[in-house]
Amino acid sequence: MSNVTENICAAVTEELLEEVLKTDYGFINGKIRKLDGYDDKNYHITDVQKCIEGIEFPVNGIVIKFINTLDAQNLLLLEAQTKLTQYLENSGIYCPTPVFNKFGQSYRSLVIDNKTHAVRVYKYIQGDTMKTIRVTSEVSSDFGSYVGQLTLILKKFNHEGFHRDCHMWSLENSPEVLQFVEVFEQETQRQIIMTVLNKFQSDILLNAVHLEKSVIHGDLSLNNIIVNNNKILGIIDMGDVVYSYTIFEFAVALCYLILHEFEDNNGKLSNVQFKSFVDAYEKQYRSLNDLELSIIHTCVCARICQSLVLGKKSSLRDLSNLYILSTQKIGWMALKELLNVPGDKFIKLLQHQC
Repeated sequence: MSNVTENICAAVTEELLEEVLKTDYGFINGKIRKLDGYDDKNYHITDVQKCIEGIEFPVNGIVIKFINTLDAQNLLLLEAQTKLTQYLENSGIYCPTPVFNKFGQSYRSLVIDNKTHAVRVYKYIQGDTMKTIRVTSEVSSDFGSYVGQLTLILKKFNHEGFHRDCHMWSLENSPEVLQFVEVFEQETQRQIIMTVLNKFQSDILLNAVHLEKSVIHGDLSLNNIIVNNNKILGIIDMGDVVYSYTIFEFAVALCYLILHEFEDNNGKLSNVQFKSFVDAYEKQYRSLNDLELSIIHTCVCARICQSLVLGKKSSLRDLSNLYILSTQKIGWMALKELLNVPGDKFIKLLQHQC
């Protein structure tokens, strides 16, 4: 990712998509709907008219994913993602599981415009995303409980494919996005991001020896939480799973809970359902210790900065993708309000003392 405008996405045409579905899976004449995505190209396929290879077509359809050139090089990662979805399913976590192609593979490599990508198919998870609903105290509690449950389950799973040091979307690697900070023209914006990420580097990463580590989902945004009747059904998108600091799972989830509040132009930090989220997480997993409490504010701010930079960077190569800019406005609003809250006051918010 050394080049700001380097295009690592697959150049997918409808003809190519239909050919892969037919050749690898025997699925013919399905309806195609493009899904949101950053570096991968994702499509929801329904109403397939024929399955010539004898592969059963899931009731709710499939998602076919064309994986970016960077992740497609890491075959161990692709294997790890397959193993993880199977493990989660066996552990009672509803998530997309792979549909194996006619060769018995959960993915295969594909050269598109002289670049190697990987293509894989998942069962589609039916439901709404948590981002589409109003986050009440009950919804926030359900979310906190779910994050705690998932943390417990993932602590019992490991795979060397998730031990990847260079994944740019890992919160642990958020200082790496400083190499792209010039995507922002305003000096004040660049300074804010540099200050936050340098603080993250010095205060957290350089003193992280006492933090526990485990496999974490890494991107529990409300877009990746599937709900039905305001209750969480499951999770999607295993693209950012990584072996890292366990508390980062909590921090990233809390970050997106905060950002959701700022979807409303009148959003306020004081309106975020901190108490119900934290209480439910701690009840399901364990109480946050003093060290963890002390770093969550910086972790949340760092995640927002990471998303702001990578979203802006991605937009320079694809001006038509509005999804990748979705964090820009609300991200700056939330970040500025968070930075006006001293760290000790934020801890009190988490401990329900203010």
